[in-house]
Amino acid sequence: MELEEMYREHAKQVYLYLLSLSHDRELSEDLTQETFVKASMKIRNFRHESTLSSWLCSIARNLYFDVCRKKKRDPEQTGPLFEEAQDPRDPRIFACLHELPEPYREILWLQVYGLLSFAQIGEIFGRSESWSRVMYHRGKCRLKECWDKESKEESHD
Repeated sequence: MELEEMYREHAKQVYLYLLSLSHDRELSEDLTQETFVKASMKIRNFRHESTLSSWLCSIARNLYFDVCRKKKRDPEQTGPLFEEAQDPRDPRIFACLHELPEPYREILWLQVYGLLSFAQIGEIFGRSESWSRVMYHRGKCRLKECWDKESKEESHD
């Protein structure tokens, strides 16, 4: 597969994944480009043990954490994504999602917004599909607890 074709097919997914990690549009754009540059240099190492999109997301994840280490940045820090995000039904869902600890937040983002399968999520984390399903379920339960708490507090105001 040529770089252009690979980019055309997977760039949006890689970008959204990086955005879910960094909450920074510019950084996500830069790291998306860097992901494909690195992938083009290492494509011969791709052993087809996972899907191409999972492999690309793994590269992207490693690049993001490299940036965090270099800048001594907390990978869980807040950012503009949640400040700007608006859900047409109720923006509180984003606030609750933001309060989730990792890896729950990242797994929910990957599944719901990144549209990755549980198998792909497991591959990204170096875990099984079952692990990603369990973590997704636990994250969803925590999200519901936060939602219920927010709703209760709002009704008392």
